[in-house]
Amino acid sequence: MIKGQKRKNTYNIAIWNVRSMYEGKLNIVQKEMNCMYIDRLGISEMKWIGSGHFRSANNTGMCSGNNIHRKNGVGMIITNQVSKSLIGYKAANDRIIYIRVKAHQVNVTCIQVYVPTTSAETADIEGFYRNLHVTLKETMIKYVLILMGDWNAKIGKGE
Repeated sequence: MIKGQKRKNTYNIAIWNVRSMYEGKLNIVQKEMNCMYIDRLGISEMKWIGSGHFRSANNTGMCSGNNIHRKNGVGMIITNQVSKSLIGYKAANDRIIYIRVKAHQVNVTCIQVYVPTTSAETADIEGFYRNLHVTLKETMIKYVLILMGDWNAKIGKGE
């Protein structure tokens, strides 16, 4: 198989911390999705205000941002082919969004997260994990769960 080539009956899923998604960058992200045959892309740190969805020529996007400030923000971009099987999505808050997709044998829930860094306030970190727990409880048992995103993990002793 050629690198980046899509195999039949498979879905390529990826994540990307975009560190802000301004309009020109959205076009770049969608071109990269097309080049890499990505069907579902989880996005962290979009920094968009509010929540909602959009449609372009090849993709459908859903976003969940802060309602006041341009900080945090998560999103999912799926191909229009995948969107035909979209059951729905929920913009939980500016750090958690999920989509549900009808699949052949079992439905799939993809949860995209943007975890606070270790330097965040303890209350913010604990609040995130409480919200994630609620989101996980909302996921139906019969669904396959894909939990993905930017976990802001630190490895090693340095900053």
